[in-house]
Amino acid sequence: MAYSGSKVAGGKGNFSLNQNFEVEGVDVTALTVDFVVDVSAETGDLTTGSTTAGLQMVRHAFEHQGLRILAEGPLVDSNTQKTYLVRTDSLDSLSGTTTKAALQAYIRTLDQSSSSFPGLAADLTGATVTETKIGILTAAAVS
Repeated sequence: MAYSGSKVAGGKGNFSLNQNFEVEGVDVTALTVDFVVDVSAETGDLTTGSTTAGLQMVRHAFEHQGLRILAEGPLVDSNTQKTYLVRTDSLDSLSGTTTKAALQAYIRTLDQSSSSFPGLAADLTGATVTETKIGILTAAAVS
């Protein structure tokens, strides 16, 4: 509906409903990390020397790949999966090693059996990263 100078500026008649929009002002992409194992105990803080800071290490993996996390969802699927929202324009989908593949490879290097990662107790070497859309089935709603 077009703007009408004869209607109140905030009135319903000056606006039309658009259900497809980005609130951030940029296109966003949802990346779901399937850790394969339960990571619900991996909530520690690396700065305090925690030995269970796996989720923070994964956030650092995103940053290392040049991805700013705009939002992240809860752990789902028996605490084995988590979805992160990132800017679409920060993803490289053209080169031989896409950002998504590089992120997956980086997360898989977070090996709890390595002395390089004392802040991790879960085995993330089988983790996968999948680009997904946001859609919630009523029967699968997370509360």
